[in-house]
Amino acid sequence: MLRVPAAGEDARFAVYGALDYASGQVIWQTAPTKNAATFVAFLDHLAAALPTGQILVVLDNVGDHKAHAARRWWVAHQDRIRPLWLPAYSPELNLMERVWRYLKDKLACHRWWADLDALQAATATLLDRIKARFHRPEGITLRPVQNFCEVA
Repeated sequence: MLRVPAAGEDARFAVYGALDYASGQVIWQTAPTKNAATFVAFLDHLAAALPTGQILVVLDNVGDHKAHAARRWWVAHQDRIRPLWLPAYSPELNLMERVWRYLKDKLACHRWWADLDALQAATATLLDRIKARFHRPEGITLRPVQNFCEVA
């Protein structure tokens, strides 16, 4: 058997995000891995970013969203923040999935990322600049403040 070494290593990081439907702002946070603890850390970040008012968080049925640590968090914050569970296998119902698709399309831009730090910085730049509007009569609009592929 012949082994051909791959170019570089398969480095990853997790990106958590929520869309404030009213403002179009994406509230996001990165983590070195994706698990229940980092999801709960994102929920804390979300609660701090939106310190007042009631919050309804639309979620798919990923295991980390329903893990013991996450369930404890939901119970502790049930007076202000509540989950809305979408049916299984229905990403078309979650508007944040459209943001993820847009993000992946813009970050790929016909390029490979050999530097994980550069990819994280580009991800942060794009997420900070994006405004997602879904309630306009003319349709869905996802766009960064400027052409991201030209500035990355």
